[in-house]
Amino acid sequence: MKKIGYFILAAAVLAALAAGVSATHESWEEKEYGILLAFDDYSADTWEQAFDLFDRYGVRATFFVNAAGPTEFCAEAEKRGHEIGFHTKSHVKLTDVSKEEFYEEAIAPIETFRKQGYAMTSFAYPYGEYEDWMNVELLKYYDTVRGAWHYKGYTKDGIRGSFVESMSIDNIHYETDEQFRRAMRENLEDLVKCDEGTVVSMFSHAIEEGDWCISPRRLEILFEEADRLDIKFYTFRELQG
Repeated sequence: MKKIGYFILAAAVLAALAAGVSATHESWEEKEYGILLAFDDYSADTWEQAFDLFDRYGVRATFFVNAAGPTEFCAEAEKRGHEIGFHTKSHVKLTDVSKEEFYEEAIAPIETFRKQGYAMTSFAYPYGEYEDWMNVELLKYYDTVRGAWHYKGYTKDGIRGSFVESMSIDNIHYETDEQFRRAMRENLEDLVKCDEGTVVSMFSHAIEEGDWCISPRRLEILFEEADRLDIKFYTFRELQG
């Protein structure tokens, strides 16, 4: 799984656009390119330590949490302008459980969040594993459902009511910081060659050293490369209209 960052847009996003994707949203910031940046699982300590870095670059992200209900982290994240999404109650692989367990893990807990003021309109699959019927069922309760295996371009008004692919930017895929920078630069330079308003989705987990994490330095590299090209970061909720 090395070098997943080289799922270059020329092969993925541009192909999607050639199949008919175009920017059509004309009411707000329709010409800005964007990144839907997300962090999965639950790593409150490392996420909170990066809040000042997010603020320095004006970045807002979506945190897909494993939890039975809102936590102090959830409150602080939303206070700072980030989004709380759902990632099941206990990070089960949904393809391995019954339909009853599927409901208890992926749907039932969100009422607890919503009663306390959290919109919970976005869902991400644990391990990126799903079956097609799950998308149909989850989109009855969420505005957007996110996967984990592909880098693909979307129009801003194509996020609501949809399944969205996403690309991992975890440390394991890049041997050095410089390799990470080259991959991000190439991906983002290809992004701005697409139709105006195209957005892509990227995700990681904890913000620290470790294979299935992103280091603080690499996160800042992503912010630097996006800033260089005037690419904006969005939460999923911002594009759900």
